[in-house]
Amino acid sequence: MILLAGTLCACNPVCDDTPLGSVVNESDLQLDVHATTEGGNQIVMINNTKGVGSYWDYVIGHAAAQCDTVVMPFLGKQTITFTGLCDGGTVTTTRTVDIKKIDHPLAAEWAYFAGSGVEGKTWTWDDSADAVYGTGGYLAEFVPDWTSVALGDTEDPNAYMVFDLNGGPNFTRYGSTGKVVEKGTFAFDMTSTKVDPDDGSQWSIGTLTLTGATVLNGHIYGSTAVQSKFDILTLNDDKMVLCAAPDGTAAWDNGTFWLFKKK
Repeated sequence: MILLAGTLCACNPVCDDTPLGSVVNESDLQLDVHATTEGGNQIVMINNTKGVGSYWDYVIGHAAAQCDTVVMPFLGKQTITFTGLCDGGTVTTTRTVDIKKIDHPLAAEWAYFAGSGVEGKTWTWDDSADAVYGTGGYLAEFVPDWTSVALGDTEDPNAYMVFDLNGGPNFTRYGSTGKVVEKGTFAFDMTSTKVDPDDGSQWSIGTLTLTGATVLNGHIYGSTAVQSKFDILTLNDDKMVLCAAPDGTAAWDNGTFWLFKKK
């Protein structure tokens, strides 16, 4: 047994010395990234490099296909990042496309929020409503009919907001004099919905999240804390109704409502 143990200890481990392979030089990547129409927003991404796998980062998503076609929602110069998967590692490079027009259809919400032109879309308080801000029953109601704030009683009745797609999902809030109050970005998720627990009917149609800025009167009623995430109750070409409440708020407890219209 002692001799056997010595023999086993004397054996060298089996090693695989097969080299991993090389990494393709960035200059040798054969990529074709182009719009299907001049200045349009439908972009084709093709990797023609033999033996190199594909990973595309196209601003709003990712793809692992050798060839893919995407529709971009933003105007201006957009950077698409390509990572090539080689035997010996990865190589990364970028390509730029200049989008000058939205000529291929997007999810309707992009245009609802920001329009389709470079000027974006301007939103103001919905002065057709008796109350444009205030409280109502969370997960149940659609207007601020408990504590109702009329247009003239808001913090800045003539303030306004602009959503645009120039280079990204931009959001800018202006005061009544036209001076920029704050700038940020916006994102929406139309799969994040809520229902009325009383009857199971759909209450919200999505969520809106702002980063670096907030809407007019952008705080829960009675609070000074900035609100950045909102339930979307109505969103179309002309109207936008938002609601928010602290986490854990039960149905029919206080929710804060915002009523806006396209300017």
